[in-house]
Amino acid sequence: MQKILHYLVLALFIALMACSPQDGALKKLEIVSADGTVRHEYMVETADTHETLQHGLMGRSHLAHDSGMIFDTTIVPLDIPVIMWMKDTLIPLDMVFVDDSGTIFFIYENAQPNDITPIRPPKRPQAVLELNAGQVKIYNIQVGDKVKNKLLNNL
Repeated sequence: MQKILHYLVLALFIALMACSPQDGALKKLEIVSADGTVRHEYMVETADTHETLQHGLMGRSHLAHDSGMIFDTTIVPLDIPVIMWMKDTLIPLDMVFVDDSGTIFFIYENAQPNDITPIRPPKRPQAVLELNAGQVKIYNIQVGDKVKNKLLNNL
């Protein structure tokens, strides 16, 4: 009986680890309005390898309220367009597209789970931030706001 309990605890630990950020490192991210007011702070995971870019938030059944994932699209070869989609993503998301100055230039709200429709920004982003759907409206995040994060070298 004790062995069975040990294996159940081990299985639960492994399952929890699979749902955790890949490197365990959450980084602070701020969204700041044009007048310098911080609209909201998040703790985000960083997708900065080809594997993490491809996997993103796939398979996750939950994303904490004040968290998200920022994608470093600079590692995508220039001849490949940056296109987002929701394949195998189980939670609705808002996507915020950011240029090399950290300025938000495009927002796609309420991307639906498992929708494989391509989400194409009007120009190539430096980064893409994924948040729980509704965050853009709740915090009045707008085109022209700044994203500040270690990835963008501005926080």
